[in-house]
Amino acid sequence: MDRRTLLKRIALAAGAVTWSGETLAIQLAKAASGRPDDGGKPQAFPAAHKTTLAALCELIIPKTDTPGAIEAGVPAFVADMYAHWMVPAERKAVVDGLAQLESAAQAGHGRGFAACTPAEQASLLAPARKEAGSYRPKSHGYDGRLADPAAPFFFKMRDLVTLGYFTSETGVNGELAYVPVPGRWEGDVDTKTWNRQIQI
Repeated sequence: MDRRTLLKRIALAAGAVTWSGETLAIQLAKAASGRPDDGGKPQAFPAAHKTTLAALCELIIPKTDTPGAIEAGVPAFVADMYAHWMVPAERKAVVDGLAQLESAAQAGHGRGFAACTPAEQASLLAPARKEAGSYRPKSHGYDGRLADPAAPFFFKMRDLVTLGYFTSETGVNGELAYVPVPGRWEGDVDTKTWNRQIQI
């Protein structure tokens, strides 16, 4: 399956989710149509980085009162996107970013990234987040970042983890709620009862 077909199938699964006034399906379709296609064959995600990838996914969406990224199968999703959708430059950026996290964890804490505490992991990720601060996608918004092979490691991982989680069965059933529009007016609502929303 080519990467555009893969992304469009993901878009179909997420068709009911709205994102900045458009359905996620529409934004993903735009992203798919704008992706370069290098005609390359799928490339399996490197086994040496799977543990670091899983830990990073869980750091981005940790388990709370609802399942985290690992339980939702997000690491496997990101690995599939790596294999079937990313271009070589993206794959290199992902592998380099994960290797840098692992190296920094070993240097700073004497253990792998996955063995560090969430606070330590967040600190190790902070340089990548800071480095991504100056990034501006060619087209704005989530779909612009997702479609851009040059998006920094921090955004690439955060966006793919978010996409994988909120298109998983766990994310759809546990975190999202369908609110028909137009709905009824309620002027006095307890905010503790509000539905969870995606923030990108």
